[in-house]
Amino acid sequence: MPWAGLPKCRPEEVGLDSELLQKHVESNRWQVDTRLQAGVAECVIKDNKVVYVDTQGYQDAERKTKMSTRSLQRCYSITKPITAFGLLMLWEEGKLKLDDPVSKYIPEFAKMKVLGRRKPGSEERTLKDATRPITLRNLVTHTSGLGYGPVRHDRSKKLPSSKNPIKKQYRDFVRRADSGEIPNLEAYCKEIAKQPLQFEPGESYEYSFSMEVVGRVLEVVSGMPLNRFLKERVFDPIGMRDTDFFISPRKARRQLAGLYLAYKDKRKQKHPRKHYHLVRTDGCRPEKSGWVHGQTAQIFAGGGFVGSCDGGLVASLRDLALFCNTIANEGFSHATGMQVLSPATVKVGCKNWLKLKSVTSHYPKLKGWYDPKSNEQIGWAPFGITDGDFIFMGGIGYWSVNRRNKTVVVSLPNTSWEDFDKVPGWKEEVDEIEEATKKAAQRYKEKLRQDPALRKRWRSAMHNSKPLLSVMKRRRTT
Repeated sequence: MPWAGLPKCRPEEVGLDSELLQKHVESNRWQVDTRLQAGVAECVIKDNKVVYVDTQGYQDAERKTKMSTRSLQRCYSITKPITAFGLLMLWEEGKLKLDDPVSKYIPEFAKMKVLGRRKPGSEERTLKDATRPITLRNLVTHTSGLGYGPVRHDRSKKLPSSKNPIKKQYRDFVRRADSGEIPNLEAYCKEIAKQPLQFEPGESYEYSFSMEVVGRVLEVVSGMPLNRFLKERVFDPIGMRDTDFFISPRKARRQLAGLYLAYKDKRKQKHPRKHYHLVRTDGCRPEKSGWVHGQTAQIFAGGGFVGSCDGGLVASLRDLALFCNTIANEGFSHATGMQVLSPATVKVGCKNWLKLKSVTSHYPKLKGWYDPKSNEQIGWAPFGITDGDFIFMGGIGYWSVNRRNKTVVVSLPNTSWEDFDKVPGWKEEVDEIEEATKKAAQRYKEKLRQDPALRKRWRSAMHNSKPLLSVMKRRRTT
């Protein structure tokens, strides 16, 4: 039993083909062997049963520390839905309203300026007063008008310049956050409020620092620092024992995964799939990482990014799997037996808010995140990028929840790539756990159609499987 409340079972017991999942294990091994990945930790949960867990490669490649289900990895934007979970918890309790203006909690946002047209013969833009306030819904959906600054993989490298006017605007702000000049989340949000908005709130969708501001709202409403609030109200009730914003040097040496960048070898090789090299980007030793106490300012980044390269939570595979499974179970954690969030509130958290009039007001319905696979822009929910009953979120790794068939997939590599061009010979249905899981479900359905005896055994097993009433009776609220 890998994690409390979630028993392990064979993939076939929940309708997945184990052969295809095993092929993905072999693909993970290949990715590590070719140094496309330093290490990776993955799992699949279906119907509250752990059907697949794989850890390959190294948590720390230099010290040959093996990757494990408890290795701590950077969440980056995966932090966003966790912060949103806390926001909806306070909303459920009546402690805030989602249509509240942000200025109710952070007065510096009361009188915002918006960038206007360019001045004749100049790159500068005029400023005008915003006609609408930024609401909490605007922050959650990235329709606030805020933006992001330039990014880099390694803080030892020069901060990149950019022709993008939004990134240019935030460049000095990002530099000051990186240098530690901004000491905490309160000061950080006051600095963000000085930046003119890119557009009127609700007019457009622009990925941004908005969820960092939501984190500060949680501090104001709860009267607690964000790290303490999330621990007491989200992590502990769900059973997330490893997750935090900053960790001790000792814990870093023991559990923190290195952060790597994989480069293609530019030399001509006979086997192009096999030639990559890894560069560590988070300091020469685990205790020098920006996620360790004392290395950077204590800014609790509820959106996963405070400057150009640091910020957000670190979490283990186990913890993120439990969080996702709580969403799949409408707010109920099988690890602790607690109803952490009501089913109705979970549905609100999974709904596409970009279609709400309270978000877009007089503007047309907006489209959100661009999905390169479908070449379409899809919806945005508090808990992640949504497409009907399917919701997902990513940083370097990613997770997905299919709420209809209660399938959870979590993939946490500790390596990003120099570019996103496909690797020669790459097959999504084998090399990506999300696609491999979908294919495994399709393959098992085909086997059931083709094999009457197998279909009979499957139906019998489904008929005899009874709900875990003893577990369900333990439900209680936090």
